[in-house]
Amino acid sequence: MIGTISIKVNAAKPNFPLQPMFAFQGSPSSIRILDVPKSIGEWAITSVKVAIEYPDNTTVEKTAVRNGSVWVATVEGCEVAGKVLNGYSVLADGKDEDGNEVSGYVLGKGDVFILENDTELSRLVGKIAVRYVDNIPDVPTKGDLMNSNGELRLFDGNDWIVISTGEHSVVYDSQITI
Repeated sequence: MIGTISIKVNAAKPNFPLQPMFAFQGSPSSIRILDVPKSIGEWAITSVKVAIEYPDNTTVEKTAVRNGSVWVATVEGCEVAGKVLNGYSVLADGKDEDGNEVSGYVLGKGDVFILENDTELSRLVGKIAVRYVDNIPDVPTKGDLMNSNGELRLFDGNDWIVISTGEHSVVYDSQITI
């Protein structure tokens, strides 16, 4: 992905999320950050970083390089497709109006989407993604998974089936143990 993120509004209003970051599996991402708050007197941003949490539970952090008014950071890709809500952050350090060092400004956060990068469609046909839910949904969907008093239960489209009691694993297929 080669994307541009404008953080002008988000740095002033942190309740507004940054635009989502999309990338294909295994593809590095080059992120161009625009509208970083400008210097006022002694107050200035001196460093900008991007921290990304990927669907494979890894986190990468990269310090951006400034080129004029644009900050650029290139990060390695992720091999696992999926999404992470609030998965990336644009962070900054600088100096306050008295010249003191300040670190940890959060200029904005956004969602991360890693897209499938495989042309082999046959492996995706007839498969359902499992989604963990905290409570029984009013209308469960095939693939919903929840912990019910220590038992993992999976909705198969008709019924909730117990797949683990915490003490034992249940074997559903000779090749898959849950």
